[in-house]
Formats: sequence, structure tokens, C-alpha cells
Amino acid sequence: MTTLLWFITIPLVTYLLYLLAFYFIQHRMLFPVHELPPSDPALIEDAGGEIHRLEFSQGEFEVAYLPPLQNFKQPFPVLMVAHGNGNIIDDWAPRVDYMREHGYAVVLVEYPGYGRCDGSPSFDSISETMNLAYEWVEKQEQLDKNRIVLLGRSMGGGAVLTLVPKHNPIAIVLMSTYSSIVDLAYKRLLPAFLVQHPFDNVKALSEYKGMVYLIHGKADKTVPIDALNKLLTVREDATHKVYETAHADTPGDWDEFWKELEQFLKSVVFKE
Repeated sequence: MTTLLWFITIPLVTYLLYLLAFYFIQHRMLFPVHELPPSDPALIEDAGGEIHRLEFSQGEFEVAYLPPLQNFKQPFPVLMVAHGNGNIIDDWAPRVDYMREHGYAVVLVEYPGYGRCDGSPSFDSISETMNLAYEWVEKQEQLDKNRIVLLGRSMGGGAVLTLVPKHNPIAIVLMSTYSSIVDLAYKRLLPAFLVQHPFDNVKALSEYKGMVYLIHGKADKTVPIDALNKLLTVREDATHKVYETAHADTPGDWDEFWKELEQFLKSVVFKE
């Protein structure tokens, strides 16, 4: 009997310790601000961009505004970008030239606690800043509030989808995006009630009626490909592409991705 008791108790205690550890470190895992690249605003400035600091409940956060690279007619369509959890907006400024060359203004939104921003990242604080950034875009005379495209990569997919209840972007682009944080927890044998930052992307996407473009990597171990399949269950009409790549190297060819995205958006963004 004693042996049987130990046989049951040891795995149970181990699992409870695992749950306890997850509860206290999940924020650090989800938002690894301790591992972010160093802030480098020169990357934005050298790309011809401007940094704007906006107020929110925890202080100030930043958006970077990068205008089109050619003399296009105003108001400009907007590509509003939310990056992955291991990046900052500075990293993205040199990557978006193709879209700017094709008439888009690009707005990069930073998360609380990232880069030069105040506060701490969470579902609530990211939702707040994303909504404030969207409202800032709508107030800029040179930007077309009826032609806003949202692009979210990995964690950024959840960030842009927090906008769906209040706003109606013309299209949403999700790159390597998870179905929900709860699903990621389940894969690690963790119960839903311990998840502090829900980001239910399947539910949010189901409430959006505009154009959707999804990409994912078949070899992605961080956000397995079944996340794409779950997103497609609520948006079967979504245009999607699967690469042979893992999480960090999706898309496999960025030049190809930008070209295909611009072609996908052209019919609705630049319709006559």
C-alpha cells in the first residue's frame, strides 16, 4: 500500500509543481522582454520614418510612421503591423519598403514594456495600445481610415485581432499565428484556468467579415500547423499559404511574401 501511495503521490506532486511554475513564469515566457534586441531608433529614422509617443493608462507607448516611398495620392492606405514577441518596432522599419513602394503608409505599433515604451505587456495593455494606435491612424488626414490593413506576426496576430470588436479594417493578415493561448497551454498539459492572457484568436477571427490572408510554416514547432487549421475552420474562405519552414524562418522568402501580399490586397485596397 505504501508503495502504491508513493507511486501516485510523486507524479501528482511533480505535476502540481509544474503547474505552479507555469503560473508564475508564463508572463516571462509569453513576453520575453529580458531577451529583446537593443533599442535602435536610428533604424526607423534612417528608413524615413517618424516616432510618435502616445499616452495610455501606464504612461506612453510608441508608433512608428513610415510614409510611402513614392509620390502617391493622399489619403494613403495603411499597413498597420504588430510584430512577434521577440522583436521591437525598430527591427521592422527596414523590412517594409516593398509595401511603401506600392503606395502604403506603414504604421508599426510597439507593445507596453517593449523598446522605449512604458508599462508592462499583457492582454489588456496590448489591447488598449492597439486600439489607441488604430484611433491615432484614423485621425491622420494623410491616411485613409477606410483602407487599413492589419498584419500580425506570431504574438502580433493576437494583438491585431484585439481590434476586431471595435474596428473594421479592410483586411487582416496573420503570420504564424496561434489559435489561442489556451490551446498552446493544452499542448503542454496545462489547464485553461491558469492562463492569464487568453488571446482567443479563433473567436476573434470568427467575428471578422473582411478579407483574410494566412501563412504558416509546416515545420513550426513553436506554433504547430494545427493552429492554422483551427483558424481556417472559422474562415474557410481565407486565402492561405503553407511554407516548408519553421517558426522563425516563415515566410521562407520575404520578397516573395510581400509581392504576393500586395497582389492579394490590390483588388480591394486600390479598386477603381
